[in-house]
Amino acid sequence: MASTREIARKAGVSIGTVSRVLNNKPGVSKETRQRVLAIAEKLNYSLPNRSSLSSVAVTHLGLLTRPMPEGFAANPFYAGVYHGIEQICRELRINLYISSLDIVNSKLRSLPSFTHDERINGLLLVGAMPRETVDAIARSAQVPVVLIDNWYPNTPWDAVMIDNVTGVETAMDYLFECGHRQISFIGGPAHPSIVERQFGYVQAMNRHHLPPNILPTDKLEAAGGESAAAEIIRRWPETTAIVCANDLQAVGVLRKLTTLGFRVPEHFSLVGFDDIGLTQVTVPSITTVRVERDTLGRLGVELLLGRINAPQRPPIRSIVGVSLVKRDSVGLPRAMDIVATGLATQG
Repeated sequence: MASTREIARKAGVSIGTVSRVLNNKPGVSKETRQRVLAIAEKLNYSLPNRSSLSSVAVTHLGLLTRPMPEGFAANPFYAGVYHGIEQICRELRINLYISSLDIVNSKLRSLPSFTHDERINGLLLVGAMPRETVDAIARSAQVPVVLIDNWYPNTPWDAVMIDNVTGVETAMDYLFECGHRQISFIGGPAHPSIVERQFGYVQAMNRHHLPPNILPTDKLEAAGGESAAAEIIRRWPETTAIVCANDLQAVGVLRKLTTLGFRVPEHFSLVGFDDIGLTQVTVPSITTVRVERDTLGRLGVELLLGRINAPQRPPIRSIVGVSLVKRDSVGLPRAMDIVATGLATQG
């Protein structure tokens, strides 16, 4: 069988250009593409079978993440996403390159060198990134892109998202069933998933004709939950339940309430989102919305392989379902206003 080197020599192009044509990647003119394909056919070159997601043509994928202080694989949420990505790539014998983005003051300064490697067939972009950053990456790399846990309307990119709205509404319904009406929400940065979770809270409160109490914060960390808990008690002392944008915030809320002398769930009920491992070992364990994070990763790879095989198909937005995990942090609303009676006023 003819080699790509021989096709490149006869077509008068680089081996990289031949690779792009044979793998149906963008960045090649129509005339050059037709010439390369004609020569490949004349030389009886066996073109990749593009009818299968596990096409042998897909050998290398790249994974880019937003900057994470603890590292992508160590992040309590994204470690599970990475596990799903790594698992399916291993099954399909696909090489995976990983790097965080070089972003300073919301500006993308440079891309990892592997994004320009001719062997890279597509990129997975994991986590919230500004739309202009995704635009810059897609333009520079010139390969198919799939977003995981990130999405924007009216874009050409495939995306895998969580059913955030349903998740929060399910948690709110559980709190309503337990008798809670004074429910406060701790928000977060304007990431698509966090925005959707806040929207789910607002919709649930509106259905019950209740005013929403939203405390915005830019931290999806335990420290953000701690400061938010103290502020909720100051602003809305009638609150009997707190819903957090993620589990790390919920851990911080639990820690702060305990420090102030309150008990969960006797004085405050508490709900998180994501179901990271930490929620199972706190005292009490935290009720949360479970996200199948490895499924997010696997589905992202499947979407990317499908996009590589069918570059002209319409954009797809896949939604991964969630479930409520009931643990020990939710109970009935307290019978008295412990804030007003001064049970816990320190801190």
